[in-house]
This record gives sequence, C-alpha cells and structure tokens, in this order.
Amino acid sequence: MSLSFFKAVATMFLSGLLVATSAAQSASPETLVQDFVNAWNSHDGKVFDRLFIEDAIWVPVAEARTEGRKNIVKDFAEVHATWAKTTTLSQSAIKVQQLRPDVAVILFHAKFVEDGKEVPGIDRAMVIVAVKEADGWKIATGQITKQHEGA
Repeated sequence: MSLSFFKAVATMFLSGLLVATSAAQSASPETLVQDFVNAWNSHDGKVFDRLFIEDAIWVPVAEARTEGRKNIVKDFAEVHATWAKTTTLSQSAIKVQQLRPDVAVILFHAKFVEDGKEVPGIDRAMVIVAVKEADGWKIATGQITKQHEGA
C-alpha cells in the first residue's frame, strides 16, 4: 500500500477524533444547559465531571452547599443511584446574561419527568454561573431553586 493511502486514512481518523472531542465540549452557555440535561438523563454521575470547574460550588437545596467538582460529581452519582434513576429532566425558558466574553449567568427552568409523566411539585428554576475555559463552557456555580408554596 502506498504512503499516500496511509496519510489519507490517518487524516480521516484524526478528523473524526477532533469532531468527537469537540462534540464533548460545551460550545456556548446555551449548550452547557443542554449538556447538563443530557448528563442528568444519562443517569451516569461520571458524565457530570466535564461540566464543572475544579473548584465549583453547587447548591442543591437551601440547607446544603457542595464544594469541588469531585464532591459534586459524587453527589450526582448518589442521587442517580437512588431517587433520580428513573427521572428525566427537560429545560425551558433559557436566559443568558453575558457578563464578560468568558463569564455568563444562565437562568432556566427544569421540569422533572418520571415514567413519561411530569412529577408534580418539583419544577425548578436553575441559576448557573458559567465560565469559558480552553475546553469549553463549564459550571462555576449552580443553584436549584424550588417553587414557593402554593405555586
């Protein structure tokens, strides 16, 4: 076989590798929201790892604050091994406020679905502070906000 054949095969392989690598990165703040939803719906806590910066902070409820990517990923793995393992998350009403070219605040609504039906009483508003790093947009801080009683 000729050297040019091997070069062509190598070029196709590397091109495919680059496409697969870039698809795994959040290209925009809006994409980061969809990547979060996809991570949730995968029910694999490890998928959350690439979404957070090393010293991220996550506030799942008013009474708790989780600090550090490793701890956040561990918490997501735990909830997806228990109550969240059959839920599906969908998002709506995304609003991005770009503070700087590399920092954005993202607000969106999350709705939980279980067995094809909306789970009553756990619609959430979410706030994320995202930063742009060399490998894409990541969550620096995030908070889930519960709806008020009677909503």
